[in-house]
Amino acid sequence: MKIITPRDFRNAFDAVLKAERSNFQAAVTFEAKSYAYFVRSNIFPKIARHLGLLAWNKNYHALDGMFYEERGRDNSGKYTTYAKWISVALEHANRPSKTHEEINKLQMFNAPLKVLITYVAEGDETESLLHKYETIIGESDVFNDIATLRKQLVILGTPQAVRDWRFYVYESDGFVLMLPG
Repeated sequence: MKIITPRDFRNAFDAVLKAERSNFQAAVTFEAKSYAYFVRSNIFPKIARHLGLLAWNKNYHALDGMFYEERGRDNSGKYTTYAKWISVALEHANRPSKTHEEINKLQMFNAPLKVLITYVAEGDETESLLHKYETIIGESDVFNDIATLRKQLVILGTPQAVRDWRFYVYESDGFVLMLPG
């Protein structure tokens, strides 16, 4: 299985958004449903390809997106409607108000990387949101391996600013802002 690190994902995300800058700038003006569809159908598959993975082209067991390496096969050798394993589980929310439910949902999937993308102002609002996520993740970490084996990445940004993305990775003591590089 190909393991994608938070830094790998960040680099792919940055590269795709840089290449798709004009399309992305146009998409952020769409109404919420159309913007979410643009991210799922255009941005996610390009990030997956950049990582050497495939993207599921629709919701996967209630996930907004999922990257995988190989589809399952049935007893006759035909491809099935599921992947053998999830390499990256993705949730994307236009508004942060219910993202605590999305981060909780991500905890139900056994994947080496889980990513939540949402939009929130810097400062107190970001800190409050990250604290909620830390509590949810900490309470669900029954095997004490989320900081080491089942990594969590939260990407926060303001779509109108396009370049204003902040990447937070979950460590044993909570979320830490990833520095560039």
